[in-house]
This record gives sequence, C-alpha cells and structure tokens, in this order.
Amino acid sequence: MSDASKTRSGIVQGIRWNIVTGVLRRTMSLALLLALASWLSQSDLGLFRTYSLILTMLTIFAVLGMDSNVITMKRHRLLAIHSFAQLGIGFSVIISIVMVFIAQSFGNLYHSKELVILLRCTSIFVVVEALRRLLRSIAQVRLKFKELALAETWNVVFYCSLSFAVIPFYRHVWVYVVAYYLGNLVECLFLAYYLKPIPTLRFKRLFSLKWMGYSTAIIARYKAFLLNVSAIHLLNTYAGNAPILFLGTFVEAASMGQYFFASQLIGVPVVMFTMAVGQVLYPVFAQSERERTITNINTYARLTLALGMPLLMLYAFGLGKLVPGFFGDKWNEAVALLFCLLPFFGSSMLNDPISGIPFVYRKPHYELVWNIVSLTLRIIALWFGLGYGFVVAVLCFSLVSALMNLLFYLMSLILLRASIKDALRQLLMRGLIIAGLGYAFYMAYNTPFALLYGAAIFALYVALLYLFSGQVIRDFMRVVL
Repeated sequence: MSDASKTRSGIVQGIRWNIVTGVLRRTMSLALLLALASWLSQSDLGLFRTYSLILTMLTIFAVLGMDSNVITMKRHRLLAIHSFAQLGIGFSVIISIVMVFIAQSFGNLYHSKELVILLRCTSIFVVVEALRRLLRSIAQVRLKFKELALAETWNVVFYCSLSFAVIPFYRHVWVYVVAYYLGNLVECLFLAYYLKPIPTLRFKRLFSLKWMGYSTAIIARYKAFLLNVSAIHLLNTYAGNAPILFLGTFVEAASMGQYFFASQLIGVPVVMFTMAVGQVLYPVFAQSERERTITNINTYARLTLALGMPLLMLYAFGLGKLVPGFFGDKWNEAVALLFCLLPFFGSSMLNDPISGIPFVYRKPHYELVWNIVSLTLRIIALWFGLGYGFVVAVLCFSLVSALMNLLFYLMSLILLRASIKDALRQLLMRGLIIAGLGYAFYMAYNTPFALLYGAAIFALYVALLYLFSGQVIRDFMRVVL
C-alpha cells in the first residue's frame, strides 16, 4: 500500500473512531447538561462557563503554543516534546500559584464572589490542562487516533458518572467543576499509559539543567512562531466566547447561564463533528502533500455543506420544540439564542477542522491578523447589539462570526494555492440550498405537527441529495462505515 493510501486509510479510520466514540461522549454530555439544567440555576451554569474559559486562557499562557510546535515540527520533534514537558508544565505550576493571588481581580471583573473561591481552590487544574495538551499532541503526532478517542471517552464517562452520582444530593456548581476536571485527569492517565515509552520524558531529564538549556534553546529558536500561535489561541478563545467573556462584565450571571445552555445544546453535534475531524486532519495535513490536503478539504467541505449544516438545522428545529416541553419557562431565552447561534456554529463546522492550515504551512501571522480583525468586529457587533437587548447582541455576534469563518476558509485555500472560484461556486450553490431549507423549516415551525413536518422536510431533502448529488452520500457512507 502506498503512503498516500495509508494516509487516506488512517484519516478515514481516525474520523470513524472519533465519530463513533464521539456519539457516545456527546450523548452522555447532553444527558448530563439536561440534568444540570434541572438541578442548577442559570447563574450556576454561567459561573461554570466563565470559570472554564478563564482556566483555558491561563493554560494558553502556560503552553505558549508548544503543542502546535510539536505537531507541526518535522525536525527536532523529540526535543520539542521535551521542552513542552519541561517548560510548559513548569509554567503551569507557576501560573496555578499566581492564580491564587489574582483570583480576586477576576471576581471583581465578573461580579462574582463564588468565582474567586473556585479559582483559588482549584488552581492546580491549570497543571492538569497543560499535561493534557502535551499528551494529546504526542498522540496526534503518532496518529494514535483510536487511543485518543478512547481517552476522551473515559474522560466523559468518568465525569458524567461522578456528576450523576453526587450532584442530585449536593446541588452546587463546584461539584460539577471538580468532576469535570478530574475527568480530564483521567484522560491524562489513560494517554500516559498507552503512549509510553516517551524517551525524552525521563524523570532525570525533566529536572536536568543541561536539558533545560536544550529546552530554552528550542523555544528561543522558534519564539516567533510560538508567540504568534499563543496570540492566535488567546484571540480565538476570547473572540469565540466573547458573549461570555465580554458581555459577562455587563450583564448578570443568569444571562450567561442562558447563553451557555443554548450554546452547549446547539454545539453538541458541531463540537462532536469538528473535533472528531479536526484532531485527525491537523496532524495529517502536517505530514501530507499539498494536493492531498486540498483533496481532503474539498471532500470535507462538500460533506459539511450538503449534510452537516442541514442536519444542524434539523437538530435546532427539534430543540426549539422540545426544550420548553421539558423545562417550562426556565430556559425560554435559551430557545431564542439557539436559533441566533445557527450561523455561528454552522460556519464553524466548515472552518474549525481546517484552522490548523496556517500553522502547518508555518504562516501563523496570517491567522493572527484574521483573529485581530475578527475579535474587533465581534466586540463591535456585541456592543452595538447590546443596545437592543442581549438576544440581539448574540445574533449580531453570530452573523459577524459566520462571515469571518467563511473568510478564513477562503484564506486557507489561498495558502494552499487552491481554486477560489470553485470554492465560491460551491459556497454560493450550497448556501442557496441551505437558505431554502431554512425557509421550509421556518414555515413548518408553528404548525400543529411541527416535528413531523420537520422530519418530512429533511427526508425529502436527503432523497433529492441522493438523486442529484450521490457523491456526497457515498463520501458520508465511506466515513461512517
């Protein structure tokens, strides 16, 4: 079998493993989310999301882009892994200590005393997150997609089981926080067991001043790349979660809880799909020829536009009808936010799995510029929309985000020197079809048998897709089966 065939087979098997286990993970996560929506308040969920985003951004400071360096580096990769372990974990320990002293500042910013207590008492989780990124990057480099999928599955099984066992009796948000990050620790332990041995991670080397010199040398050599990547990750995290991180300083925690609930509901299939595909494509892109990368992206884009986004619309349609039935008026605002977020999450399906292209081609400054522009426009959209209400602010954010995601997709194709005309033609054609499908769902939404009509509309769409674009169905079956 040729190298190209092996790579293609590895992509399909990796995506298949991630999708199959991802269905289990997201089903359990969704079940827990629905239970938490009953057990905890809107403010509790808003507090958790704010806490987790702060922890994510602090972890980015600790890692300093070294995970991307490991994945994209073809020479000195073992040394890059060692420098990540030695310096990245070391930085995370320092940051976890500093977080105890700066927690009050975050609490003042987001008007929450509970946030201060959480940050101070659980600062050690920064170290867990840095270790998790190290082990995940090693697994991706080795193309250990099966092991990675299993590690993530054990993570979710653990924290969901612990949450279901404890939270019904102790309905406090801190129980969910601890369970969630202990799940990440379980993932670390699983990967550490299945990835051994890692020669550069010997105990003596990690505490060796000689090897510290090697680590700092590799960081100094690639400092421009690492700084660009770190800035990109920070900007991207803030921009993608601006309704929490930016609006959270202006509105009450309950609104943040409504947004978190809506974004988690609509994000279940999106995150499952983009993470399953993205963590396979990123390391494969780094080891593939340009032509093969373009072919993979074109196939993925065709699947996303023809099946992924319509499925997301059907899913949102169903949620809009089912959520009020389960929870009454408690999460009414979340239903409106569900539909507002469709452009954002739909375009993310096209954009997120190929977001590593600028890193792979060692041009992170392209993405840095894009992130600066994207963050600026999203903040402006939120600020403008907030004058008309929280829901309108989220809608403005979603529309601007969708535009920027499409521009990033085109920028990635430019870096690959692929045909932009073909991409624009496909986007326009599929976009018109998606708009027509959306209008059909809209017309059926307030009918007496809305769920039945919605299912019939989607079934008709799939039948027409099979008749007029059979390649899409064949690509989908090849990945799933």
